[in-house]
Amino acid sequence: MRTRLLVTITCILFGLQAMAAENAPIMYPQSYTVKKDMPFVYPLEKIGVKFDRAIKLIDAAAEPVVVKCDGVVVAQASTLEIINQESKRSVEGILSVHFEKQNLPKGATYELCIPEGIIGWTEIKDGTQLVNAATSAEFSVPASLGATFGTPEGDYIRDSNHFITVYWSYETKAVGEPKFHLYRENEKIAELPADVAWDWNLGQARPVFNEYMAFDKGVNYRLVLPAGSVSSEYREDITNDEVVINFIGNYTDDSLPFTYTWCSLYSDHSGILGEVSFRFDRPIAIAPDAKIQLYEIYPAEQLIMEVTPWLNTDVNCWLLMCDFGGYQRDDEWGFTIVIPDGAIVSADGKNVKCARSEFKGGTAGIEDITTDAANSQPFYNLQGIRIDNPKAGNIYIRNGKKFIYN
Repeated sequence: MRTRLLVTITCILFGLQAMAAENAPIMYPQSYTVKKDMPFVYPLEKIGVKFDRAIKLIDAAAEPVVVKCDGVVVAQASTLEIINQESKRSVEGILSVHFEKQNLPKGATYELCIPEGIIGWTEIKDGTQLVNAATSAEFSVPASLGATFGTPEGDYIRDSNHFITVYWSYETKAVGEPKFHLYRENEKIAELPADVAWDWNLGQARPVFNEYMAFDKGVNYRLVLPAGSVSSEYREDITNDEVVINFIGNYTDDSLPFTYTWCSLYSDHSGILGEVSFRFDRPIAIAPDAKIQLYEIYPAEQLIMEVTPWLNTDVNCWLLMCDFGGYQRDDEWGFTIVIPDGAIVSADGKNVKCARSEFKGGTAGIEDITTDAANSQPFYNLQGIRIDNPKAGNIYIRNGKKFIYN
């Protein structure tokens, strides 16, 4: 939005004379650049006060603008500046209160106090000068950077390729050369450089793994960033409390045979087999001349057709596609879709093949797991969400098949 500066007036605090018109203190600010619920992690240098119209200085000599702590004045404004600006939709006036630059003591609450009659309308209304009423705004300087957010507590992390990051609600910078301390079941196993920066007013710190590291499945890990490792970008004396990230390892050996984790038929109950998709948890490739097979189960299992699969590259996951051309399935007697052993292989350079996998529909759709890699595969619910603690009696998906967990 294009704005047009109407007028900028900078004055020394005691340099203006009062207007002759009678004053009426009925003006109140719309907002302040300091807020009660937003920690103030900067030096005290300038505070803005916004009004919903163009304004002018009235009487800066009567009583100064000050900052108080527990009723005691700790800072007094050195200069007041008026900035009026206009857009296509509105006009606003800003009272910019300048102070001699200083760091207010930490861990305390402060109050910006603006006396009555400092500013007013730029015009006289019926012989009366409308001016601001006495107002104040509370803000706090925190004792530390406070709580962080980011990687969830107790998250499952497979390896060092996982994006582990902690955030603060204000700009941050490193203090010296900070390091994360990595523990495995309470035993310290590494010190990792902390990359500290900020972006879009969010401070952040993340551990830098110079070498690939796998986190063993089911093992408890802990990352600790010591207190004092990170500070406010603008006040080095406001630093972080100790940051602790607890997580659980989730690495499994990629050299083992794998299978799909989701099939579109879990949610498609149209009764007609057209395009069917299988989702995998890793990059995949299709072996030469690979076919996906469709069997009918009743009266005896028999091969109905074989189709050539392809990869869907328009999605942000690894999706195997096949098309059975509108085949009318009989869910009462059941059918089976088979991905033959070795028809799909991993595409990440490990040369691991997909074990023979089956999807059984109809009355055979909920059963025990029979794929080759059954014991090493995770559980999923019927929405495709991974479940780490399955409950007896519920229906889950494992190795691409539905079953009742006992």
